[in-house]
Amino acid sequence: MGVVFKVDGATGVGFTGDGKRTVFPFQFAVFGSDDVAVRVDGKPVTTGFHVALNDAEEAPGGAVIFEVAPWVGAAISIRRYLRLRRLSAYGSSASPRGDAVDRDLDYLTAALGDVDQAMRGSLRLDPADQGKGDLALPRMVPGRALVWNAQGDGLANGPDAGEIALAGQHGAMARDAASRAEAAGTRAETALAGFQKQLAGAAFDLDLRAQNVTLWQDERRMPVMDAPGDRIMDIRETGALVRLSNGGRLSLPGVSTARNGVRYRVVNGDGTMVDVRAASGDQIVPLDGAAVRSVYALPLRGDCVDLICDGGRWFAAPIRQTGPVVKLLRTSSQDIPAGGYFIVEWDQVAEDSHGLYDAAVHGIGNLPPGFYHVDAGVNFAISDTAVAVSAYVERQGAAGWSTHLQASDIVGSGSNATQSVRVSGIARIGIGSDNALRLRVRHSDSVTRQIAAGSVMSWFHLHRIGG
Repeated sequence: MGVVFKVDGATGVGFTGDGKRTVFPFQFAVFGSDDVAVRVDGKPVTTGFHVALNDAEEAPGGAVIFEVAPWVGAAISIRRYLRLRRLSAYGSSASPRGDAVDRDLDYLTAALGDVDQAMRGSLRLDPADQGKGDLALPRMVPGRALVWNAQGDGLANGPDAGEIALAGQHGAMARDAASRAEAAGTRAETALAGFQKQLAGAAFDLDLRAQNVTLWQDERRMPVMDAPGDRIMDIRETGALVRLSNGGRLSLPGVSTARNGVRYRVVNGDGTMVDVRAASGDQIVPLDGAAVRSVYALPLRGDCVDLICDGGRWFAAPIRQTGPVVKLLRTSSQDIPAGGYFIVEWDQVAEDSHGLYDAAVHGIGNLPPGFYHVDAGVNFAISDTAVAVSAYVERQGAAGWSTHLQASDIVGSGSNATQSVRVSGIARIGIGSDNALRLRVRHSDSVTRQIAAGSVMSWFHLHRIGG
């Protein structure tokens, strides 16, 4: 009795080339040398080798013998590939030979075994889903993934690689946001606990479960931070009093709905020019009516402001504001022709705390709203003719410049002498308009007169005294 053919074990084998070896054996049954398929590095090879088969039925297989040894690292794959064919033909007049029938049945068994093995690696429905759908592929669309359709009974084209990557990025952003939200919640709980402790001058904490008793005395109300230079504020520092010095700049966190109520108090600690800057795109709205800005200056020692976020912007509530302070001088002589009003052109800025002097108009512009004390004087040269001189403090409004304060005097006659004409009073600066001042003079002589040269004899002093 012949050997019973069995389909068991692998129908392929793999090797790695070492540059020397040429013989690569296999032990699966084949029916001819052309039933052996060879690949090197994944590519089919049909030449450069021959197949030697074993003769004994008990030792199936054989060897692939290369003429030239495959290179080092080459991936060599040897597999059985049974083509669809018949090995024998049976005539109608003769009885089939037993060995031929046996060989044909072996071939069919081997072929069906290969099909069964191939099916194990194919896409198949779970037995529980048999009859619920099919695995027919949709039309090919480059770059698209295969997904189950909305009904769950077939395959459909899904997202491409870019959409999948974008979804992954969104997922990562969502996880990051969740982590930050959790961290923010923890910080909020910690801050709330600390805030509650800070509000109490003394507290007694009794935990019976843990058998802990805590007693503390904490008189803090507003943490104080010393910032001798630039400082970036964190929302966890809300409520802090920051002493800025050495020309430092305090940078506020960006506004958001979640930051409604975050506040800081900032004070100029040494008299150098310090300021507060909002984040890019954010604005600071002064509550005293001054212009909206992104940088809020604190130029004078002791200037203090509260910065409060309402979720969409920062409000600046001045606590103490001692400026602006301006001192302008005319030290060189200036001709004042007859028959008109002439602006005094200042040639020296002795003090300008907020940088408000505008040389183009020879005056002070963009003043914060409030009341200002103005004191100005013009040093006129005395000649052989007495003359009436008037000094006007002009304020710029929506309709242009107009007289706001005025003083007149008679400059006597003589020689080698000067006389000052002085104007002083309270000027009111409005919100958004009426916020610039300058000095103009006029005389009654029919010839040109002069503002005399002098180091401090012609001046314009300005100081904000309140809101």
